[in-house]
Amino acid sequence: MEQARLEVELREGSGKGLARATRRSGYVPGILYGHKQAPLSIKMLKKGLRSILHSGGENVLINMDIKGSVSETVMLKEIQVDPATRDIMHADFMRVSLEELITTHVPIMLVGTAPGVKEGGVLEFLIRELRIECQAIRMPEHIELDISSLNIGDQIRVADIKLEDEITVHDDPVTIIATVVSPTVLKEAAEEEETVDEEKEPEVIERRREEEEEG
Repeated sequence: MEQARLEVELREGSGKGLARATRRSGYVPGILYGHKQAPLSIKMLKKGLRSILHSGGENVLINMDIKGSVSETVMLKEIQVDPATRDIMHADFMRVSLEELITTHVPIMLVGTAPGVKEGGVLEFLIRELRIECQAIRMPEHIELDISSLNIGDQIRVADIKLEDEITVHDDPVTIIATVVSPTVLKEAAEEEETVDEEKEPEVIERRREEEEEG
């Protein structure tokens, strides 16, 4: 697994006021913790952090160069984003050992074209990530899933995913990840849902009427 590089600086103090001042200066405040060591308050340029996010986010091993201190191997654990401006407000990092076991969610990427889609079927991508456990150094940035053999009615389940023996998948093996269904099936499912809704509504109305009469 490739490792990204991130330069950070130590940050003095804490609190919302200092965090705002850090952001005004063009940096993102953050914290580094883990391995029973004291947490470190840090700050980093937005450009460097965005580069990490674009390269895989929480599943990327990072060589963190701390100015005036030692380098650390870390992983990104949490990003706080302003809901209005989408600016990055804060970042949490965790120290890791390349040999330790880590559990995280890894995104699934579909590759290829399903023949069933060319025949008029509809591709349903139901599960977009897997929860896996492995050594940090073996953590994949994503998992590729080849759908070039999917015909109408075919499915790919969690059990069909082939990974290294050292990687453990914690999702239910029978869970469907991707399938190609015919438009007829989708139409019938939609009609059944509409029918259920129509059947439920009179019951609610009738019950309300009974309550009103009793009152």
